[in-house]
Amino acid sequence: MISTPLKRFQKKIGYSFKRRHWIETALTHPSYRHEGDRAEQRDNQRLEFLGDAVIGLLTAECLYTLEPALDEGTMTKFRSMITNRSGLAEVGVSWELGDLLRLGKGEAQSGGAERESNIADAVEAVIGAIFQDGGMNACRKFFSRHFEPRLHSLLTEKEMQVERDNPKGSLQEMLQRQGKDAPVYQIVGESGPAHDRQYEAAVYWNQQELARGSAPSKRAAEAQAAAKALQVMSSTDHAI
Repeated sequence: MISTPLKRFQKKIGYSFKRRHWIETALTHPSYRHEGDRAEQRDNQRLEFLGDAVIGLLTAECLYTLEPALDEGTMTKFRSMITNRSGLAEVGVSWELGDLLRLGKGEAQSGGAERESNIADAVEAVIGAIFQDGGMNACRKFFSRHFEPRLHSLLTEKEMQVERDNPKGSLQEMLQRQGKDAPVYQIVGESGPAHDRQYEAAVYWNQQELARGSAPSKRAAEAQAAAKALQVMSSTDHAI
């Protein structure tokens, strides 16, 4: 009968293994196998290799589906954020995975249960084990539960950063995604002495003024107008 710690772990991750040996193997560090008379005990290295490929594919698939505008280079960067050692270890820590790792005495005494590399490798091994036990559909459900929310969060942070860094580009993309014409900018006012000039810009779309911004340069005034327009367009009570 499967042990209580493993039952709790399976409940936490939302997947119940049909064949117990897969999860046991996924949680077995090579150092455990190399001690005593455990030469026949399999460790998690092969499952880690498999899980690495599975999570890479699922992350790429999710990015391809969620963000059609992303180019290959950007998708590669986001995939790395999900599949790198730190990202995987963060997920494993949330599962308290280190407490379940089967480690050799020396590895355990040297802090192996908390070591980032061990936890990240075990996360990949767990994914590989789920693939072996339940197939790709089970892995997709698992990815949707544990990794897709993190990916959504990273994409949202990226969009917010782009809006801050390039509000004019973000506004144009928002409008044109919906088949609309590009926004038009116009300097509608100037004030102040020559050494301290202030410009006021308005941004229009479909002959309708969306917002205004003011700044010491024309370009900055247009950017501020675009940033304000983005706030308006993103509000729930404003229909484009």
